[in-house]
Amino acid sequence: MRTLNHAIHFIFYCNRLHLSWPHRYTARTFNPWVLSNDPPCICPVVTIKHIAQHLGVAASTVARALSQDTRISIATRAKVAQAAQELGYVAHSAARQMRSQRSQLVGLVIPDVLNGFYSTAAQAISQSFDEAGYQLVLCISEDKPEVEMRQVRSLAEARVDGIVWVPTLKPLAPTLTWLASIAHVQLIRKCAALKADWFGIDDTATTEQATQHLLQLGHRHIAYVGGPKSLSTGADRLKGYTQAMHRAGAPIDPAMVFCDAPDAQHGQRVMGQLLAMPTPPTAVVISTSRGTEGALEALRQHGTAVPDQLSVVGFNDSSANAWWGPGLTTMRMPVRDVAIASASHLIRALGQHKTTATGAVGMVTQYPPTLVVRGSTAALTPNPSQRLV
Repeated sequence: MRTLNHAIHFIFYCNRLHLSWPHRYTARTFNPWVLSNDPPCICPVVTIKHIAQHLGVAASTVARALSQDTRISIATRAKVAQAAQELGYVAHSAARQMRSQRSQLVGLVIPDVLNGFYSTAAQAISQSFDEAGYQLVLCISEDKPEVEMRQVRSLAEARVDGIVWVPTLKPLAPTLTWLASIAHVQLIRKCAALKADWFGIDDTATTEQATQHLLQLGHRHIAYVGGPKSLSTGADRLKGYTQAMHRAGAPIDPAMVFCDAPDAQHGQRVMGQLLAMPTPPTAVVISTSRGTEGALEALRQHGTAVPDQLSVVGFNDSSANAWWGPGLTTMRMPVRDVAIASASHLIRALGQHKTTATGAVGMVTQYPPTLVVRGSTAALTPNPSQRLV
């Protein structure tokens, strides 16, 4: 019955528009009583001429009405819009791009959509561009320069108007060449090879505040779990930790400093190593979102009493953190604010037909983090029985 209905609807559709049957559609294809394994037939594309024929007006009238030309009456424009919707008309984006020299497409290149940090940013950026009349094209680089290069090339081939870009560790030369010719902004991470405007978080302040909080609670043996130092974010967050420790005169044990936990798997592994140390830390600062997830899972698996045995400061915040164990003390990032600011800046630049960076260096916009204190951190207890064994 469904096959019959589809065939009848298609015949009615063609007759209504007075379309000739494409010669590729054979009787066998449209025989409602014969079930075939042939690929489904594709309906003819509705054009401006079809709408004009349907309404009995000139094609030029339909074209002007669809472009909201004020020379066409409001009533006619409404009638054309209704007919276009009923008939399934879709504007030819390539033709429109040739006329306007704009695609109304923007790209967003991020390393990981599973990371709540970047998914929050993507949602805010998508909403900002949608409200401005742009369509967002999301690309996931997986932090692989080769994937990033292919994606940026595809965006360039699609003639996107602009790109919001979170760089990988070492972008390839072709990636930088293509980006140099497209209006873009850098988000969260910095790539020194391009002078594009940058929007991000004061990464040094995030771990500096977290470490200071633990030092004020009396902790001295504080471990650090973060991402690669070769990334701008990783280097700055490590810097914040070391600055706070040096300022307080607290010793830094190299064996307790891990810069290889950008994701949950590595965060879990590193936390397991810390818990297995003969003399484990009394506190730990974690500086990646996914690393925090993995570390918390390791604490659960090992049955570690937080904060009695180990005080923990995580990275980024979500509603789930308040419900984890005693509640996770963490550094809250203004991710949504940063994302909206980057999108708004690029939208303004596109509206003014400008590139996003005009000086020797790009504009730098930093947002401060906020320490959210919950139950996962506490003053150091002198009772050795409460220490990890």
